[in-house]
Amino acid sequence: MRLFSLDFAASMPVAMRRKITTAARMHNHPAWLTPRRKRLLIAAFLGLCALGAVYYGYWRYVAAQLTLGIEAWAADQRALGNQVDFAWDGIGGFPFAFRAAFRQPALRLRQSGAEIDWQGSDLTAEMSPWNLQAIRFASAGEHNLWLQTLQQQGQWRLATIGLAGEFSIHQNGALKEVHAELGQPDAALPGGVAVAASHATLGLAMPETAPVDYSQPFARITLDLSQAVLPQGTRLLTADPIDQASLDATIRGPLAAPLAQSLDQSQPPPPPPSLAQILAAWRDTGGDVEVEHFSFAQGPLAASGEATLALDGDLQLLGAGTVTTTGLSDAVEILLKDGLIPADRALLARTTVQALERLGEDGKKQAKFALSVQNRIVSFGPAPLLTLPPIVWP
Repeated sequence: MRLFSLDFAASMPVAMRRKITTAARMHNHPAWLTPRRKRLLIAAFLGLCALGAVYYGYWRYVAAQLTLGIEAWAADQRALGNQVDFAWDGIGGFPFAFRAAFRQPALRLRQSGAEIDWQGSDLTAEMSPWNLQAIRFASAGEHNLWLQTLQQQGQWRLATIGLAGEFSIHQNGALKEVHAELGQPDAALPGGVAVAASHATLGLAMPETAPVDYSQPFARITLDLSQAVLPQGTRLLTADPIDQASLDATIRGPLAAPLAQSLDQSQPPPPPPSLAQILAAWRDTGGDVEVEHFSFAQGPLAASGEATLALDGDLQLLGAGTVTTTGLSDAVEILLKDGLIPADRALLARTTVQALERLGEDGKKQAKFALSVQNRIVSFGPAPLLTLPPIVWP
């Protein structure tokens, strides 16, 4: 049989034997896998292994530095007499995040004339290995924050159920941006003033350097509220919850506590300034608030627009803007019925609204007009509409 096979192969034409030999070689060694390509594949594999080892070393180093930094900060605060409590298992999240889970965190910090007290539920914070200047955070539990300055009798308090967001810092370490989603926020101010909502979205953006005059931004603030409940005894159009309210505004001018200096260094430093003093100093430098957009919906009224606001000599609102509304005539009737618009201005108010309103494409009456506030009197166009209650700053 073997001799027959050899004789058969020998009797085959030369061209056929070459084809069979080439096919066998291709079966054992694919044509695309040339020696040069094989060397390139091996080099690429070794390069990926080296990069993986370098990245693993980088991740471990940064995780160790973060762990040391958090524990050192907590130890420093405790040495200063502040309370810092939390349980955690260090940094995890390899390979795509640096993640820390804090269990039952609690802080009580006293500095710069103020005391901050925070008690929270389990909270997770993480950052991306390729962006160490932004931190994301999330918690499904309840959080309570208290703020009290030394010269105040009351407290500022904020409670929320559910918290999520992100904050970032500039290259120089200054705060850059904060974005937070709050579930069922409930805020209380000194004097018993309380505001609550079903949901709130807060945003804050700050420049890398503080402003030096009124033309430079101090901060940009965004706010979006759903089903906001006003303090007891107060109202806007009605005393019912506000369906929706939003704000996008830029505060311009230096807004910082004025420095109180004492010539006698043996005396204790003076108490920190009140909010009224801080706002008065900001007003005196020409500070204002540029409201790029606001919106409001309650009952039959929906309004949106833009405005520029400032504070007058009595720290009351002063400003003007443009407002677009639907349901304005119904809103005016509510204000007249409840006596918020004086009866002697009823004819003027109704006549002005009728002149302003036009039928929109959706079949609803729309109006666009100028709105201003001065000496606590709100006017649209030249017509005074209502008088605001005085603002008492703490």
